[in-house]
Amino acid sequence: MSWWRRQRTALLALAVATVAVIGAYVWLDVLPSVRSGDRVVEVDTDVDISGQTLSIGPAEWGEFESPAGTRTLSIRLRSSGGTDAALCGPATLTDPSSSRTWLSSRSGLDVPSGEGESSCVAESSPYRILLVFLLPDDAEGPFRLDLEGGDDVTARFTVEP
Repeated sequence: MSWWRRQRTALLALAVATVAVIGAYVWLDVLPSVRSGDRVVEVDTDVDISGQTLSIGPAEWGEFESPAGTRTLSIRLRSSGGTDAALCGPATLTDPSSSRTWLSSRSGLDVPSGEGESSCVAESSPYRILLVFLLPDDAEGPFRLDLEGGDDVTARFTVEP
């Protein structure tokens, strides 16, 4: 019996696994970044997104404890709320010089819940949002803060801590 016949089950499983990994990569990483309907709006201070007006506030290094070799960057936003206010998508922070991107990691850190919301909420009265990013020590900025709105608009703030 030849080696190919003895190993055909393993080779078939390897081929199926390879196709599955490539499919998962395309589904989870490539397709979400190729949404043609999204419009990116460059913002200085205020933006109307998801039925509310968001205003960027101060950014602060090291406000919360972080593991060795990292530090936190806290970004505060104010929302006007409103009757049409809706949820926003995830907030991402990107270093344009290196193309590194981070998601808000507030849930993994010891951030008091009374500091503000972790994202946009469907709230009619004004409220505060606190985004906390865990960055390596070598990340300096300036950064791009992207907030996805429920209305296919992504607001892009420039953050210079």
